[in-house]
Amino acid sequence: MTRILIIDDDDLVREQLMGWFEREGYEVTEANDGPAGVQQALGQPPDLIVCDIAMPEMSGYEVLEAVRGHAQTTTMPFIFLTGQTDKAFMRHGMELGADDYLTKPFTRPEVLAAVRTRLKRRAVIADALTQELEAAKTHLSRLVAHELKTPLISIQMVKDLVERQIGQLQPGDIQNLMDTLGAGTERLHHLVEQMVFLTQLDAGVLSREKIQETGFGVQVWQLVPSAIDLGRRFAFRNRDLSVVSDLRDEQAAIHAHLPALKHALAELIANALNFSPADGKVTISEWQSDSAVWISIYDEGIGMSAAERAKAFETYAQIHRDSREQQGMGLGLPLVRRIVEAHGGDFELESVTNKGTQALVRLPVM
Repeated sequence: MTRILIIDDDDLVREQLMGWFEREGYEVTEANDGPAGVQQALGQPPDLIVCDIAMPEMSGYEVLEAVRGHAQTTTMPFIFLTGQTDKAFMRHGMELGADDYLTKPFTRPEVLAAVRTRLKRRAVIADALTQELEAAKTHLSRLVAHELKTPLISIQMVKDLVERQIGQLQPGDIQNLMDTLGAGTERLHHLVEQMVFLTQLDAGVLSREKIQETGFGVQVWQLVPSAIDLGRRFAFRNRDLSVVSDLRDEQAAIHAHLPALKHALAELIANALNFSPADGKVTISEWQSDSAVWISIYDEGIGMSAAERAKAFETYAQIHRDSREQQGMGLGLPLVRRIVEAHGGDFELESVTNKGTQALVRLPVM
């Protein structure tokens, strides 16, 4: 049953509204002041709130801000009751997130029409969100199945071939099978490493505080060669492309969780390799400015628009997956951002379509 919360310090107004709503089949609860209303709204969120503005102790505006500040009630329809008709007064409530205004004195048809309209809109939004969620779940399940099954199939195929033809394989055949086996295991290893670091971040094992307690001091240049090697292993295209290093401040040192930070840099290097032209190159630069070390990874690839850059940071989202035959689950860039932030740093992308992309990491020096 649809439930409406009425918040008003006027007993007569509450009684009148409750009567109207109950006759329409709504379940109604009431509060005679702002604090009590907020407590009810957060404790057992209703489907809609009707709230007076002019109340002692806590105004309707303050009630709205309190309700909108919580995830479970941030999209709840909210209708103000007011005796004011000034447009600026009404606009202020709308700016705070109110859905509608009812000016006193109001009639029963006016009130019920406003409530029905807001509840109908909420139902439409909820239905759209449900459809989006189901589509996302379907996409994710297919993505996970594909990314896990594809390398496992290649590994199983190699195993079956070797078992059936172990005495007939030539050295060249064995090398081809080993290459296939290696590609499958590398792909699985990459995915497992991503999931391990995400789990550590979610569990708080990999955090700024933990890194300060258990991390190690390292000069950035020492991380770059191993990150390049790992990035080449992560890449599914252009693994042998030229990678040029320009390390200007080799003495710059940071406090780091070495495996996690190396993984983050490798993700960026792999992306740069994957999206570079076959005759291009990837440039890695490092320098210190004031109290920060900057690491730039630049490619000469297809670049991204502003909208694509924003989408690239969404977990499980991938840009140009169909056209570029991408591998992976879209965890790379979101994981990089979280690892860098766990080190007290910042990460951003600058890109120009058909010109290239620069990944820029800032980390605090020791």
